[in-house]
Amino acid sequence: MHGIRAIIFDWGRTLYDKDNCALFPETLKVLDFCSQKYTLAIVSLATDNEIEGRFAKLDLYNLRKYFKLALFHAADKDSLFRNAIGNLNISSEEVLIIDDRIARLGWGIKNGCKTIWIKKGKYANDSPDPTIGNPDFTVESLEEILKIV
Repeated sequence: MHGIRAIIFDWGRTLYDKDNCALFPETLKVLDFCSQKYTLAIVSLATDNEIEGRFAKLDLYNLRKYFKLALFHAADKDSLFRNAIGNLNISSEEVLIIDDRIARLGWGIKNGCKTIWIKKGKYANDSPDPTIGNPDFTVESLEEILKIV
């Protein structure tokens, strides 16, 4: 993807299947592929306040090697995006954000990031907010992003 230097992934229901307490089957394939071309980060809410549990899962599945940084917060995802972009020392236009919730892509859309909505699972029936705009791409599985990136 032209001009993109980093990909920011959501965690729950994007890389990790919360319903089955396991990685999605395609997660490792996608991370292997993307990490060869881009700097990767995780920005995700831990609404259950289980931030340490998220890091434990990254260790359990040996995923830290893929990510330059992983940021979790109980409520404020927008500040995590700003923090991640600052830590990666890039502009928002050089970032691709991937999330399963269209509403959580709003910051990226408003700030010039490329965005991919994985329209599946619990939030598949959500609709884009006309005041925010639409994602650049909509896919139905994580593996479909390989055709885009």
